[in-house]
Amino acid sequence: MTVHPDYNIILVNLDGLRQDKTELCPNLNSLKEKGIYFSNMISASPYTLTAHHSIITGLYPSQHGIDSYYHMFRFKKDVVTLPELLKNEGYFTRCDCHLESLMTKKGFDEHNNFDENTVDYNTRHKQIIKELSKHKKFFLFLQCSKLHTHLVSEVLSVKDKITDDEYHQNASINENKFESHLKEFDGIIGNLITTLDELQLSSKTIIIFTADHGTSFGEKLGERSYGTFVYDYTTRVFCLLYIPNNSPKIIHSQCNSIDIFPTIMEIAGISLDERCNNILGKSLFRLSDGTENNDRESFVETGGLDGPWPSPKKHNIFCVRNNGKKLIYNDTPGTWEFYDLIKDPKETQNIYDESLEEISSMKNRLLHYFDVLGIKTKLTK
Repeated sequence: MTVHPDYNIILVNLDGLRQDKTELCPNLNSLKEKGIYFSNMISASPYTLTAHHSIITGLYPSQHGIDSYYHMFRFKKDVVTLPELLKNEGYFTRCDCHLESLMTKKGFDEHNNFDENTVDYNTRHKQIIKELSKHKKFFLFLQCSKLHTHLVSEVLSVKDKITDDEYHQNASINENKFESHLKEFDGIIGNLITTLDELQLSSKTIIIFTADHGTSFGEKLGERSYGTFVYDYTTRVFCLLYIPNNSPKIIHSQCNSIDIFPTIMEIAGISLDERCNNILGKSLFRLSDGTENNDRESFVETGGLDGPWPSPKKHNIFCVRNNGKKLIYNDTPGTWEFYDLIKDPKETQNIYDESLEEISSMKNRLLHYFDVLGIKTKLTK
């Protein structure tokens, strides 16, 4: 990996874009042919508030402190952030989110917000990048929540008028609505690339596209959007690194959203100091250069506002995912699920009672995460 300490860095969250719908995004697909595409990234937590902070710290929610909807202002003071380290190296740092609470201000020179219902992303992004081009080098975090906006206005707005079962039965309708907005959403990506070209910044700007989480269309009874469960439709995302003059590559090995932080540090040539010793994420370049070939084990935690076991004040659903298998533990009812994702990618057949030896090993891994992350459950009391 060639270090680029003088390049600009733009990190874009394509809020709610499911990995299995990226093929319907022409601009994103075009960039896949020019960049390094990780097709099997797992989000540390399937809702924006927690996922954002995991991306910019390399930590799981239980580590950085924002581990529930009620803890949005509990970001730990001693946690080091990506913009903080970049700022120390001379980058001008800016954040653009639709809500102030969705991203810590720590390390950002500017922290801006917008109304997701009225914003013109193309105009806004062009103006932001034009302003940043005056700086020697910059780091920009962009949240693109257009899909989220449509989800709220067209799908979730009716959730109090229909039952969970009716919402579940409307899964195909919800999916069609989601897909109908992908062209407009993908246009935001194209506009970013065009803007960089127009401002003659393309040759010295690295762009990272990812998603904080996917979106539920109603596949599983009880989940109407995201954050309630830990099934792949909300936890499996992607990451695309576009580095000027870099050879394209597609990596199918499993990786984690907490890997983005150390990856950007490596791009910028910044060494992680002792304050980052608890980071569990690893640079993605170990996968792209062949140093690693195997899947990286992933842990996911969530606690939703809705569903049969809402837990907005404490995460109560967890999973370990590795080698095409997934073990899920729901702490509220004390139930388990186990899926063979190769044979059953839609997670419809719970085979928890059929693979006892393999499950025992994965249970130990789950308990390991509870211990390392300090998570208290019925299993650890």
